[in-house]
Amino acid sequence: MLVVADFVWREAPLSSLQAPIGTGVIYVVVVLVLSRVITPARAIDTKPLQALHNLVLCLLSAVMAIGTLREVVMRSNEESSVRWMFCENPSTQPNGALFFWSYVYYLSKYHELLDTVLQLLKGRPPPHFALHVYHHSVVLLMAWAWLEYAQSLQYFGLLFNTSVHVLMYYYYYRRVMGVDVWWKHYVTQFQIVQFVTSLCCYAATLFMLYSGSECAGTVPLALNFVFNVTLLYQFVNVLKKGKRQQKSKAS
Repeated sequence: MLVVADFVWREAPLSSLQAPIGTGVIYVVVVLVLSRVITPARAIDTKPLQALHNLVLCLLSAVMAIGTLREVVMRSNEESSVRWMFCENPSTQPNGALFFWSYVYYLSKYHELLDTVLQLLKGRPPPHFALHVYHHSVVLLMAWAWLEYAQSLQYFGLLFNTSVHVLMYYYYYRRVMGVDVWWKHYVTQFQIVQFVTSLCCYAATLFMLYSGSECAGTVPLALNFVFNVTLLYQFVNVLKKGKRQQKSKAS
């Protein structure tokens, strides 16, 4: 029987650095091959698999958000503060129930790689293909670093991202099923809000560091910041492009 309180990161499957790096490289190679080999004439109907894939990730994201929120509230009550969320104690080990949910989140990033594969098997790449591949290949290493270095701020990122993914994968599920939703244009905006909010959290942690506090995982946190800035820039461009297309259709 799995007891989440007994979770130990460095004893868990895929906890070595080779796992995210090796998988990321294989993912990029597979994606490049499929994008060349699977033409519209060779397309495969992946609609049932895509529907199941999106529904599973929608539900899994909800479970992760609820499970993480529960553990965050419990620890915050124990410490009578949320300061640890901004600046984790450097002596913290990535074990126990809270880090178990970070691990589930990390594993979910492997599942999300199927986003690209299933779409390419249909004979056409996903929208914003370069952004899509960049995000999926790098986020594996990012989620690994959260655990490996007990990185500060990770639970803000986890809660924001899983909450957005509940909406995003539900939208994808409905779209695959041929059902439109009135709020589809807000999905990208939700993602942008997520990244802007994360930058505000970075500012709070930076203030703590300059005030003399020692926080866990500052080096991967800095790299995570750069990654989020690049994603924010690209998502803003996606939003602008979508608005230009809407205006051209209206005219």
